[in-house]
Amino acid sequence: ELNFLLLHLLVGPKDVRMGEFALTSMNVGFLLTALFFNTMTAPLVKLTQNETGDYDYNKWCVYFFAELIKLLVAVVWCLVYHSNEVRLVNIELRDFIQYAGPGFVFFAQNNLSFLALQHMNSSAFQLLMNMRIISVAVLSVILLNKQLNTIEWTSIVLLMIGAMQYQLSGCASSAYRIDTEGLLIMVIIVLCAAGGNVYTQKVMQRKYDQPLMQQNAYLYIFGVGLNGLNWLLSIERGAVAFGEIKFIEIFSMLFYAVYGLSISIILKRFGAITRTFINTAAICCTAVVDIIFFNASITVLEITTFAVIMIAVFLHTVLAKPPPSTAEISK
Repeated sequence: ELNFLLLHLLVGPKDVRMGEFALTSMNVGFLLTALFFNTMTAPLVKLTQNETGDYDYNKWCVYFFAELIKLLVAVVWCLVYHSNEVRLVNIELRDFIQYAGPGFVFFAQNNLSFLALQHMNSSAFQLLMNMRIISVAVLSVILLNKQLNTIEWTSIVLLMIGAMQYQLSGCASSAYRIDTEGLLIMVIIVLCAAGGNVYTQKVMQRKYDQPLMQQNAYLYIFGVGLNGLNWLLSIERGAVAFGEIKFIEIFSMLFYAVYGLSISIILKRFGAITRTFINTAAICCTAVVDIIFFNASITVLEITTFAVIMIAVFLHTVLAKPPPSTAEISK
């Protein structure tokens, strides 16, 4: 009963009814793991920054090796646990090529970010990126034929408002600068960020019985190639190839690798909207970490932000649909 209530709170009644995946402690573990990694991402970034807030290493180098680690884990997993199912003769080119889509979309998003920041400051960039919350919902309806009721739409809008409110609470209005060209670029970036998640869910769930690590291997092959290209482009722009790679940078490679693997599980089992709620709920958890480890302080406005986010989570996961009956749970 405790597992059911926790799972019901985190992913909602509809997802609780997902057949063999319902009511298991494993699902709760997946969700809490994803929440943990989302929470710790920002603190880890702070630990890798120098005193001026910059980086003494090439970030694209870290991302490349994180992708390479994920690819190696996926390949080894397939060889050990799915050697009979995953064979070269059974790999369809069309099946493999479809994973180029998410890789290219995220590649475009990352590179357009450099262009966008030439037309706005980072505060405006982060504020507008929260538009991906509603974009994920809209694209889920269009691409996945997902049905959302009024309460679910209300919760998604509240989630976006809460995320934007949190961003606004940390800066004065004069800190936001953006021009028309930058706004148009941000529309493309937001669509890439949302579309990449929704499309990844679509291709992974299209063959639900296909081993997840096989699908990850397809995805990470493109991830390694495109992140490697970004690494080379950063060097072309004048960045150092590696920089000062210390223990914390090596740890961050492993961290991002495990984080990416956990996200692939969330996208396949629960979907892009659940991932979006986890990402935003992590704002509250990250604030707690900042208070404990970085002596941060929380304003009244930020507390109201957390309240809005938690209300959105409650609406989406508890009130959006009635809980399953005893008969449905027993099945």
